[in-house]
Amino acid sequence: MKRVLILTAGFGEGHNTAARAMQEALEATGQAEVRVADLYAAAVPGMNATIKVGYSFAINRAPWLWRQIFLWLDRPGWMEKTMWAANPLRDELDRTLQDYRPDLILSTYPLYPYLYRDIQRRRLGVRAPIVTIITDSVGVNTAWHRCLSDAFVVADPETADLLRSRGVPSPLIHALGFPVARAFAVNPPAPLADGPPWRLLFMPSTKLDLTLRQVRSLLALPGIALTIVTGRHARLHDALRASGLVDGERCHLLGWTSEMPRLLGAHHAFIGKAGGAIVQEAIAAQCPFLVSHLVPGQEEGNIALLERLGAGIPAFGRPGQLADAVHSAFAGDAAPWRAWKAALARASRPDAADHIARFLLDFPAAK
Repeated sequence: MKRVLILTAGFGEGHNTAARAMQEALEATGQAEVRVADLYAAAVPGMNATIKVGYSFAINRAPWLWRQIFLWLDRPGWMEKTMWAANPLRDELDRTLQDYRPDLILSTYPLYPYLYRDIQRRRLGVRAPIVTIITDSVGVNTAWHRCLSDAFVVADPETADLLRSRGVPSPLIHALGFPVARAFAVNPPAPLADGPPWRLLFMPSTKLDLTLRQVRSLLALPGIALTIVTGRHARLHDALRASGLVDGERCHLLGWTSEMPRLLGAHHAFIGKAGGAIVQEAIAAQCPFLVSHLVPGQEEGNIALLERLGAGIPAFGRPGQLADAVHSAFAGDAAPWRAWKAALARASRPDAADHIARFLLDFPAAK
């Protein structure tokens, strides 16, 4: 049995999605013992909760602020100068290493390799290799790779080329796909011969007024059935329920759900922000993607990925712009949608987590 320590953080869904998928895939082999650790939640729970609130505010209410943070992290040396403030995280990682003694460390968050290399410099005998899964595509912050891991796993060849262009040694880069839940490999995508009605899965912005206008404009289109997922945003959920727009026939409302593999496979298109995890899950499910709102920074790279694949389009701006994009995608014989589906059939890698698990199990021990 190979002991694998997976390090994650709860800032955005990409890190945790990758961590959960890798735990599932590794444990399914019967050859790995896995521990998942969120050092922020363990070492600084109060600060962790505050950062989560601040992160949610920045991406939903003040995207200009998140852009500035992204650019700050992207500048070589800036994050490194603040590593003294990460002492509690470093101490928690050190304790975890001594307690668990992993054979391999897998990081899904960019800060952790810096902490681990610092521990290696301070203490002899800490020798496990560290592999980083980069959860963004194309628009990758340099903070992910300025501290070299023993290997980097990226979602696609384009991201691999980007890392090479920035000086990351080619032997360290492995384009193995993005790890999504193994359920994506067993949930069939919506067939090309299906529809109408065209089933749309909408995960809206938390901006209430914008969401209500977008829902009204979508429901004004003929031949559309809408499923809205509000996640843990209770205020948004309650407002939609009270709006009179949810009728249980053309418009269904869900809160938090663990059924995204099934839902993405059962719908003709996904509408939402281009987060690293949901973009990769939509690709795995062969579900075309309409980007309804933009978070500057890494999500611009995810939008570029969708456009390069020919798997969807940006549709943010005025509320009617989203409805116009949906109408164009499904008008007539739905030729644009059918082209997106064909592109996704070529790009989909729903079993990426299993391939990455095999790579990790075969990864050589530190010398």
